[in-house]
Amino acid sequence: MVAVIVQIAFLGKRIRNGESTRIQAFQENGTEADSISDSVVGDSQETEPTATSTPELTETPTPEPTPEVQSVSSEYLHSAHAILIRAEDGAVMMDKAASEQAYPASITKVMTAILAIENLTDLDEQLTVPEDMFPELTEQGASVAGFDPYEQVSVRSLLYGVLLPSGADACITLADQIAGSEEGFVQMMNDKAAELGMANTHFVNCTGLHDSQHYTTCEDLAVLMRYCLENDTFRTIITSRSYTTEATSAHPSGITMYDSMFTKFDNSGISTTVSNGLTVEGGKTGFTDEAGQCLASFGSLNGSEYILVTMGAPAQLASEIMSVQDAETVYSRIQG
Repeated sequence: MVAVIVQIAFLGKRIRNGESTRIQAFQENGTEADSISDSVVGDSQETEPTATSTPELTETPTPEPTPEVQSVSSEYLHSAHAILIRAEDGAVMMDKAASEQAYPASITKVMTAILAIENLTDLDEQLTVPEDMFPELTEQGASVAGFDPYEQVSVRSLLYGVLLPSGADACITLADQIAGSEEGFVQMMNDKAAELGMANTHFVNCTGLHDSQHYTTCEDLAVLMRYCLENDTFRTIITSRSYTTEATSAHPSGITMYDSMFTKFDNSGISTTVSNGLTVEGGKTGFTDEAGQCLASFGSLNGSEYILVTMGAPAQLASEIMSVQDAETVYSRIQG
């Protein structure tokens, strides 16, 4: 039996492609009494006695025990919104306002990355970094991977640039190549969200830069992460701590990129192997003034994988560690 001792209420529902379905509550003894439907033999009229066969008993399967959660105060989390699911079946193990809309910041780039992976199958294809995006990205203070205007870069390097350093320059380069414009790509993002059942999600850009109409929920992002982790290319990239791009004329030694989530763990002094032995395998950070700190991550314990999404930690700086503190708090309380 898997148990989570965390100070949030247990919902006992299952997320599958955006659809939440209730799971039967786990009773104290972990099982339910077997039940047999009454059988009707003959009709209501009196007849001569006849031999009757014993009704065949159909065994009722014992429900699989669902995770337990001790419901205590949610004050232990900085984040305003959070959800923890078991990846194998989508069972919701913890929920804190997970269906309420919030700003995802750079977790948006998870959708950008998976669409690029699905639409650009040749990872060695060379793309040209457009020049016209840089003034606006600079003005908005967007994080970038470090590519130069007109630089020729592989799709692979751009994907690492999206997920590791959270590069808006990489996002827009990929979006332009796939859809001809960021606007066209955003339509693809919203179409994909609808396909996955992310009913409370609406994208306005491919970078996560703030817009009041750019929103999602922790519940929807958990659906997205679960979908993305089925893709080997996505999983390889998001579990990487660093990556060096191929040499180009602009960068003869390539660009060495470091993953923002792992960097945050390292800088905080919090280990990615938490007290119960769970290992945080990868994730995507996010931060804007309006969104606060956000994190979509996943970890493994005893052969099971868990996905945690948190949004709305009231940090004032991207460098603050509230999101990884929340990850440690939740992950360390999984018992299995």
